[in-house]
Amino acid sequence: MKTAIKTQEKSTKAEALSTLTIALEKAHSIIKEETGAPRATILVTRDLKGRKGHFTHYTPWRTEDEVFHEIAFNLEHFTTAEELLSTLIHEVAHSLNFSNGIQDTSANQYHNAKFKTQAEALGLKTEQTKKGYSSTTLTEFGAKRWAKALKILRQALDLTAISNEGNAKPKGRNTNLIKAMCDCQNVIRLSRGVLESGVTCNTCDEIFKEA
Repeated sequence: MKTAIKTQEKSTKAEALSTLTIALEKAHSIIKEETGAPRATILVTRDLKGRKGHFTHYTPWRTEDEVFHEIAFNLEHFTTAEELLSTLIHEVAHSLNFSNGIQDTSANQYHNAKFKTQAEALGLKTEQTKKGYSSTTLTEFGAKRWAKALKILRQALDLTAISNEGNAKPKGRNTNLIKAMCDCQNVIRLSRGVLESGVTCNTCDEIFKEA
């Protein structure tokens, strides 16, 4: 009986971490709870105009009672959990500065010293480029501080890198996003958890449904 229960628990865990979207949502929740960062919908995509990630200052997502910012990731840029966590923390730094009324970038995405201060406080190393302190990597301190989030992302990457036959996948990850549509025919892709929370279209004011 004990063996059966243990097997069931392992299966449930694997299912819960079967997409990077869910893992990113969990990792973001961990960081948000400690830092007080604003809530955000996590989106994975392949079109961020060359960027690894992006935080929206406006709130494109809405339920009946709340509006949400968005943190988007282009998963084609990532091969390790450390890279993925670094980008998540990078975008959280932007979100914290925004919520505190601190402007940390200019119109051309130049990352100023205020971004550098916040990013380094969260556990990132910043390096200066032509866009300011836009280049960030996870430090040893950051890896220790966010060890739980890092573990979740590493497990998710391990799972999504293995096919049904147990062989390594070619480059490009299956994010398992769900296609949803509203009454005015707007189409979005999102995780089931976000869909089930009830996402409303700002154009027609109707809830998106699985298409």
